Amino acid sequence: MVFLIVVVACAPPPAVRREWKLEDGFSRLLNLSHEQLETLGNITAEASIELRQGDVRERGTALIQMKGVDLFRIDVRGPFYSHVFTALQEADSLTVYGPAVDGAWKGSAKGPLLMHLTGVDLGLYTLAYALLGLVEPGALATGIDVEYPRADRAIIPFYGKGTLRRLWVDLHSGLIARERIETLAGQLLVERRLEKYRRVANLLLPQRVEIKQGEVVIALDYRSLNIDKVLSVDSFSKGIPRQKLRRVP
Repeated sequence: MVFLIVVVACAPPPAVRREWKLEDGFSRLLNLSHEQLETLGNITAEASIELRQGDVRERGTALIQMKGVDLFRIDVRGPFYSHVFTALQEADSLTVYGPAVDGAWKGSAKGPLLMHLTGVDLGLYTLAYALLGLVEPGALATGIDVEYPRADRAIIPFYGKGTLRRLWVDLHSGLIARERIETLAGQLLVERRLEKYRRVANLLLPQRVEIKQGEVVIALDYRSLNIDKVLSVDSFSKGIPRQKLRRVP
């Protein structure tokens, strides 16, 4: 019992979104992460990544770099640090290359390129927001009520780029635990679970991000995240081929 009390006393305080209160409204909450992200210049992170499809499991390491909101790169490495694939988002375009995707491809950052290569449709989410566990801005859905499954929980419906998204929000902390993305016709596209938040400068980021579509699950557990390392624009395109790119509309 004494040991348990000591452990609890030494544990870090739970994360709370101090910049938002319930009286600010849900519209403010939906746009807060995007506004805060724009104030950060550089992000570098490392995470363990797992892909599960039925009984098949593949594990690796994800190295992430982000500069502003227009430059994002992820390098996925397998056993013995072998290169699996690299994805580079530059504003509205996405380049993916590596042995796992059979060469080099280019397409829209919010288009069908990743679906074409991996079978995972992120519901028009950009790669950076989906993998870092951020919520892209949207407008509260009209004609659909906010649900309150518990006194301290709310399920918020809102529209985002041709989809209906639902967010599970802790009303005390302002943290988002789950997101469900559907077509406007009600077809489920993808679900995300966001856990173990920690504060990075003025931004709250989950340390575990789980993305599920059908039998496919992508899970990232972040080991480190740094905003102090200054990244050069040239470093993002290092090693990425610029010729012989196959294009996906």
